[in-house]
Order: sequence, then structure tokens, then C-alpha cells
Amino acid sequence: MRLPLATATTLLAAGFAHAAVTTIPHAEVTCEGADAKWAKAMAETMAAARIVYLDEFACDMPDTVHGRLSVKAGESTRLYTDGRDHLFLSLPSESKLAAPAKSGVFNLYGMCHELGHMAMYRVLRDRDWMTGDAAEGWAHYAGSVVIDRVFDLKGDSLWPDPYDYRADGTARLTKQLASASPDGVTVAAGQWQKLGEIVGRKGYAKLFIAWQAIEVDLTKPAESLLASAVRIFPDHKEPLTQWWTQAAKLFVKTADASAFQATTITASRLTGKPVVLASDDDRSDGKKSIAGGGHARRFAVPDDGEWYIRTVTVCGAQYGRAKNAMFDVALCDTELRPVATWKKPYTAFRFGDLQWTRLPVTPTRVPREFCICLVFRPTATQGVYVGFDNSTQGESLVGVPGEPGRDFVEGDWMIRVELDQPKDTASRPAR
Repeated sequence: MRLPLATATTLLAAGFAHAAVTTIPHAEVTCEGADAKWAKAMAETMAAARIVYLDEFACDMPDTVHGRLSVKAGESTRLYTDGRDHLFLSLPSESKLAAPAKSGVFNLYGMCHELGHMAMYRVLRDRDWMTGDAAEGWAHYAGSVVIDRVFDLKGDSLWPDPYDYRADGTARLTKQLASASPDGVTVAAGQWQKLGEIVGRKGYAKLFIAWQAIEVDLTKPAESLLASAVRIFPDHKEPLTQWWTQAAKLFVKTADASAFQATTITASRLTGKPVVLASDDDRSDGKKSIAGGGHARRFAVPDDGEWYIRTVTVCGAQYGRAKNAMFDVALCDTELRPVATWKKPYTAFRFGDLQWTRLPVTPTRVPREFCICLVFRPTATQGVYVGFDNSTQGESLVGVPGEPGRDFVEGDWMIRVELDQPKDTASRPAR
């Protein structure tokens, strides 16, 4: 079988001066610094891989996959996705586009691998519980299957430097799994493969959807994830449970629970006269979006008594195309162990210049010292910038709930909180 091809290549009227765009059905590649034949091959590869993920894995894939190929001296060799519909490939020279035996770079497999991330991430957006080996293992397994099928669809002439790229598919994965000491990604890929033997290839997408739909407690994620899998595949309860016994050890990371228990109160029982904790000078000295991390800031209650957080206010701005994207506002102890988490939409933030944005939360008691952590999970094409102020320093971290953070050394995040007290305790004299 061969896919129909209608190719159009045009010079960009704006943007990169020497870039050209190659368009075929369901794929588009913007190319700078390389011959158009490579852009065409990249587009054909993405379009073919997309069909396999749609037809054989029943994954939700974009109508058009957008690629960006940049070849420039000094560039690092890098291939990544925004998790939605964009692929980015940068190389230091055109020779790195040759077959792997010559270049040492597995570009064809890499694109099939990255579309695997896309297939998962478009649906399973909240996966803070998932290990890096599990995410990469999925893309390794799926990419290996897909590159075999792409060869069936396109043959060895797909790539301008023709070769039998099936060698980079399941045949290679099988050898890796049989090796004396496979790495964590390979072992995880083997577990994903075993899951497919239980639920079928189209079962993966169903599972990703189900896992996204549940609220996963990061302090004990494994049990709710298994229960969700069994609910959608009740006829496979026993083999799923056996599989999860091994897979969970590789797939799941567990956050330490805070010793401080979450306690909520109705807003009507509070004084309605909140205290604002803010130490910034109201002027941003810069902004950052943190991939693979979050923006965390430490606070301390003003004095003794019970204090409840009511609102988090952030100096930030949205960028990109964050359709239906959500982020987390987490109340943590000073070790970033989670106490409570609230989901908020990206649309809470405006585009353009940094602005103060109020994020009301369920009134929840805070420890004497605590952290607020914002987790946006940004990509190359969507995210939220958070401003920082260098008039203060030492109270901010880069990190996510449940994991040790690192000091943010450029200042402090422009995050404020509003605290209130219950009416009965607020009226008591201070001791």
C-alpha cells in the first residue's frame, strides 16, 4: 500500500528568511538550512505514522502534524514534540539526516517515537504520577511498532538516503529486551508491550482516557490507576492485576504525603477580612515558564491561630494555544509535600503583558510555614509565564509537589496569597 501524495513547497513570506514550507495531506514541515527533499520525507513520515496511530492504536491524533526542521552549524542534535501537534528537529549539518549507519542518528524512528508521545500526551495530560521511564518506554514501544508499519506503507524509498528502517523497529526492541541488562526505558517498553497482549493495541487509548478522567492521589497513585484499568477492562481483571504488579514498580512514582492534614471550612465561617501576604515590589524583573517543573514560593502565617488560604494571586501571562489546558495550584508544606491541590484553567490568564490574576481556592487551613506551587506543564507551544521580582530573594523554588525543589536564584516568584481566620478564633485576644 502506498499513501497518496500531493506536495506543495512555498517560501515563507515572513519569519525565517530562508525557510520553506512543504505541505502534504495531514503534515506540514517548515524547513531551514536543508534541501527540500528532506522536508518532504519528514512530512511523509509524519503523515504515515499518524495514520498508524489512528488506525491501529485508535489514538486521538491532530488533523495536521506540523514539523520544524532546522539545520545549522552549531545546532545540537535534538528531536522533541510539544505533545499536541508539533515536532521539532534540529541538526548541526545535513549529513546528520543520512541513514543511521552513516549519521548515527535515528531520525525516522525518532519521529515515530515522538508521535507516540503526542498520542499519549494529547489525552493523558495529567501524569505527574508517571515516571520518565514509563513515558519514554511507551514511546519506544509504540514507535518501534509504528516504524514497522510505516515501512509497509512507504517502503525503503521513503527516506532520501534509502535503507531498511525496520531494523530500528520491533526487531531492535526484541534484541534490547533480550540483552543481559536492558535499561529502564527498554524494560518499561516491554511492559507496555505486555499490556497490549492483554487489552489489544486499541486498548491503550481507552486506558489513557480513563486515567485522565480520574483524580490520582500522588501519595498512593498505583491503586487508583489499577482500579481504573479494571473498570474499563473487567474481563481482564486477573491478567491486568498480575501485569500491574510488575509494571507499577516501573511506571509509578509516589509522593510523600504531608503530615499536615487538609482541613477545609466554608467561606461564610471566615471573617471576610483577608490578610494579603506579599513581599514583592509590584514590578516584574523578568518572567519564566518552567518545563518539567513548577513555580513554588514559601510563606508564613502572620501570627498564631488558624489561618485558611482563600486566594492565590499570580503575576503571569499565557502564551501559545492552550485549548482546554488546565494547571495545578498546590498547597504544600515547606518540603513540597502536597496538602491540597486545585485545578484551574489556562484561560484564567490573559495573553500579552504580565498581569495579576486572582485564583480563588476552597478555604483550606495552612501550616505555620507553607509553600504554594504552580504546575503548568508547559510545552514549546503553550504555557504560562510567571513574573519574578529581584528586590527579594530566598523564598522561591523550582519544583513540583512531592519532589525536592531547587532554589530559584534570580529573585522571588510574584505570587501572593490571601489568608483569613474563622470568626470565632479571630475575635479571641492574642496570647
